[in-house]
Amino acid sequence: MNENEQQLIDRLKNSDEIAFKVIYNNYFSRLYYFIFEFIPVKDLTENIVQDTFFTLWNKRKELKDNTNLISFLYTVAKNNCLYRLRDNRYRQKLFSNSIDSRELELNFETLNTIDTSVFTFRELEQIIEKTLEELPLQCRKVFELSRFKEMKNREIAEELNISVKTVEGHISKGLKIFRIALKDYLPLVAYLFVV
Repeated sequence: MNENEQQLIDRLKNSDEIAFKVIYNNYFSRLYYFIFEFIPVKDLTENIVQDTFFTLWNKRKELKDNTNLISFLYTVAKNNCLYRLRDNRYRQKLFSNSIDSRELELNFETLNTIDTSVFTFRELEQIIEKTLEELPLQCRKVFELSRFKEMKNREIAEELNISVKTVEGHISKGLKIFRIALKDYLPLVAYLFVV
């Protein structure tokens, strides 16, 4: 855990709404794409993300100083998904959105085996850092701006003074390399692969 995250947790524990908004903005899309892998209905996914942040706010006073925020949020999101995938009324909503029962069972089984421990996220962070270091310099810059700063391709092209096609090429190259490096963790890093 870095110093900024520890400060955010300390502020959150003291009911600082600005810290909560920063956490929300930093993790919303990551959680959204993780949940969407298992419950692929936009409004239902958004509800689960909201419930996850609601739980964070309600449990803020109980957070320990060494809480790993991303592990906590993913664990809550995972449990929220599992709860809903077991709930018959919720399953009916999913069926009405053309998701068949076999797909729901597979999603439930897969989700149930995903490790959202602190160890997993530390390992993921190391793999991401190592993979970024191995990318060619321009490819790394483009990938970081696209995936971690959430800039649009046109904005990246303007900032780096390259064409949009070149940006797209670097992103494609980075995605191929990251898919291989992160193959065992794909649901946890789904946000990286959204085009």
